[in-house]
Amino acid sequence: MEYRPGAIGALTDEYEKALSEFILVLRTIPEDLFLLTDDSKVENFKSIRNITLHIVRAGYSYSNYIRKRFKDEIELNEFEINSVGEAVSELNKMFQYKVNTFENKWLLSDDEMMNTIIKTSWTTYDLEALIEHSIVHILRHRLQIQKIIQKIN
Repeated sequence: MEYRPGAIGALTDEYEKALSEFILVLRTIPEDLFLLTDDSKVENFKSIRNITLHIVRAGYSYSNYIRKRFKDEIELNEFEINSVGEAVSELNKMFQYKVNTFENKWLLSDDEMMNTIIKTSWTTYDLEALIEHSIVHILRHRLQIQKIIQKIN
């Protein structure tokens, strides 16, 4: 693996690692389980498909908050996910969007990162904290899916 430069590069490498682990779990899931709905759950979490949609949407959202803060172009990201294969493809596209978001930002200093304040719809972060949050977000949902798989097996 080739590591990206700077602190943002290290965080992006960790994001990629978390995403790769998530994808490995997805690839073990039969299509019927991926689509299986549990009506007792909140809408975003009724199925592994919905959890995955949530992760992709959140990934774009985090990138767009960062882009907005730096006055970079924001893209509208339209997609559908109806299979594990489509999920993997959309996760990879979302990650590439994140990598593109960080172009020309890899070598921001610690001070620059800590003083880059980003207001989201739920709280306020510095740049480093938002990226860290996005990594943990994937880890939490990977674990959630692993628990679903374990419960069914």
